[in-house]
Amino acid sequence: MVSQFWQRLEAKPLPPTEESISLRVLVQALVVVGIVAVDVAASTFWSLWAVPLSIVGATWSWYRRRQRNIALKFLLALGMLLALGAFLGNVFSQLNDTRLALAQLLVQLQILHSFDLPRRKDLGYSMVIGLILLGVAGTVSQTLAFAPLLLVFLAIALPVLVLDYQSRLGISTAKKSKKLYGFTPNYSPIPLKRLILFIGVIMALGLTIFALMPRFPGYQIQMYPVSAPGEMANRRFD
Repeated sequence: MVSQFWQRLEAKPLPPTEESISLRVLVQALVVVGIVAVDVAASTFWSLWAVPLSIVGATWSWYRRRQRNIALKFLLALGMLLALGAFLGNVFSQLNDTRLALAQLLVQLQILHSFDLPRRKDLGYSMVIGLILLGVAGTVSQTLAFAPLLLVFLAIALPVLVLDYQSRLGISTAKKSKKLYGFTPNYSPIPLKRLILFIGVIMALGLTIFALMPRFPGYQIQMYPVSAPGEMANRRFD
């Protein structure tokens, strides 16, 4: 029974793989920025182990992208179940604020996921995880230290979107570079001037929306979620 099941798995055709190294590198950069942003905003040190492991996983995935990796997928599924169990334990111990528990789960899932990225769709999952991590960092951050990482994420995300769109259309980066500009190894999906222009326009729109967004009284904290010290419980203030 097991041998027949294994033979069926081996007989299935392999899914089309993503061959763009530029897209893979930039997606990995998005993930790294998201992890570092959470560290900066929450004063954690996850990037010390998460970033190297994620890079190792992405490198492994590149060299094994045309293999089935059935045993690896099974181990990754077990690891994700363990990460889910740890997340549920953290949630019950941090009911007041579960943002960091969610961020930790996403970091762990991304590390496991980075070992199996054969398709463009898998890279898309990594992009979404990086974006969610950046959002979590934005809600936790209370200083301007988060702002430079937001700009870096934006500068990386724009070429990623272009490369992802080219991949969906089946346009090879090398062929496009050779056809339009002659073969140049330093081909960029977005020229530097246009990239700066796009970033400026997006920043201007974002700041305008932020300035025009109404501030309702409900957004303000009326009472801090803390309890009084024990010695203050029986004291009277007249």
